Amino acid sequence: MIKNAVRQDQEKQKVRDIGRMSGFFSAYSALQTGITPYHAKYAITSVCDPKTLSDPKLLKRSKEDLDPHAIYLEENDCQDLYTEGWNEGHSQGVRAYETRDLELIGEIARLAGRLAPFYTSYTTAENDARDCQVVGEARAHFIMNWRQTGGDRRRRKGI
Repeated sequence: MIKNAVRQDQEKQKVRDIGRMSGFFSAYSALQTGITPYHAKYAITSVCDPKTLSDPKLLKRSKEDLDPHAIYLEENDCQDLYTEGWNEGHSQGVRAYETRDLELIGEIARLAGRLAPFYTSYTTAENDARDCQVVGEARAHFIMNWRQTGGDRRRRKGI
């Protein structure tokens, strides 16, 4: 029972972090370009879909997970956690854009790098930097921090 509680806490934190990352990307890129690429209600629908929450393959759980068939989050809990993370990330994105806070941008980049295998099947630091619309020194800082997490592990043909 304790192991299931630990796993439930991990799932909750993962959903909250995905919301935080998406909210940050949305706010920062909207301020940079004037166009909002992410909308919370559409992202919540895809992340918190009951089919996703019950399918271990869609959640991309590792082999070491305690019970790959257990549902650790209910749909309503998932939506609340995602929204909470989205709001936090959105406010951090606005603050990072206004203050050009490289440490905050680096923190979000490391978060995105750690979460990359979960929220997409294939991504790179450059793709996330493009999605977030970071440019110049902030872009280089973003990519460097994203890669520190090892999230850029992907299969390369011919290697």
